[in-house]
Amino acid sequence: MGGVLNAVSNLVIVAGYLLVPALWLPYLPLTKPVLIAGAVFFVTCALTHLGMVFHLSHLSPWLIANHVVQAVAVMLFVAGFGRLLREAHERQEELKREEL
Repeated sequence: MGGVLNAVSNLVIVAGYLLVPALWLPYLPLTKPVLIAGAVFFVTCALTHLGMVFHLSHLSPWLIANHVVQAVAVMLFVAGFGRLLREAHERQEELKREEL
């Protein structure tokens, strides 16, 4: 029973990770590179959990390669999204100063 519960819960997590880039990332004001980095990050998260469904070893070459891509993608996404948020905040602050 535990194996089935583990597989089903991991498949639900896979679905969730795939739904984020499909349904929500397009609504964020992201540049194309940041959008792609975010999508790659969420897809590689889904692939990690898919690997768990099939009991892949954390040392398998496929999972290691997936994690390397995931690590690069998440850092690009976080850095790019952070830059976009800072720029948006600076524009808001500038508009507030102009209103005074």
